[in-house]
Amino acid sequence: MRTEKGSTSGTSYSICGPETVASQTLVFIHGVGLNQQIWQPQIEHFSRHYQVLVYDMLGHGGSHLPGEGATLDDYVAQLADLLESLQLGQVIVVGHSMGALVSVAFALAYPEKVIALVPMNIVYQRSTEQRNAVMARAAKVLADGEIAGVDGALSRWFADKTDPESLAKIDLVRRWMLAVDPVGYGRTYRLFSVSDDAFSGRLGQLPMPVLYLTGDNDPNSTPAMSIQMAEETPNGWAASIPDEAHMMAYISPEVTNRTIEFFLKEFLE
Repeated sequence: MRTEKGSTSGTSYSICGPETVASQTLVFIHGVGLNQQIWQPQIEHFSRHYQVLVYDMLGHGGSHLPGEGATLDDYVAQLADLLESLQLGQVIVVGHSMGALVSVAFALAYPEKVIALVPMNIVYQRSTEQRNAVMARAAKVLADGEIAGVDGALSRWFADKTDPESLAKIDLVRRWMLAVDPVGYGRTYRLFSVSDDAFSGRLGQLPMPVLYLTGDNDPNSTPAMSIQMAEETPNGWAASIPDEAHMMAYISPEVTNRTIEFFLKEFLE
């Protein structure tokens, strides 16, 4: 197994894969408050047959902070610069939550670079009440200079996960979230709070196969949102994993990985 860790243009990344050059590269983009380590279950599973690239988005992990007025374009540029620096051509992009928004924005900006797309637990056209609640949480982080509401987020993200193994994973996520720079977290979360309608009327421009994947118990990134996005995407499909919520890829990687793998084999082989 080949593993490379590094930093380029202010972006911290890791690449894992077979010793021989893989024919396809999978890029995984994490959500707000997390970092590239959240993808360890996917690295272990997919790097046996794919080259897997994970990285810290702006304001997270070892990557530099986003600007005060950062937009989705800045996060798209981060990925584009990383792929260019690593001399990677076409890729498969998997994004989670905020990372899912970045993945769709990247695919719209660079459709020729994306073989297939898997936005997981993505938000789309929230209600005004939902949007205002997220905006208020982001504003509080920026005003107070500290990350608050972590336990509330964890309760939404990990629905009904109380076994010892799950509790250990949840505690690790809690520590990751509390370690994020509040400025990077707040600026990214503020962007996340206003980007749920960024693709309204634009999904028809996605030419590649797209799987919108979420969990039945995700209260904010709902199956209905994924279905709506799939209906607006020419080669779009929607799937929802039973008994799972926002952090399904981390807490229940076996079923999540199988679902992604089935999609890739069905539409790319």
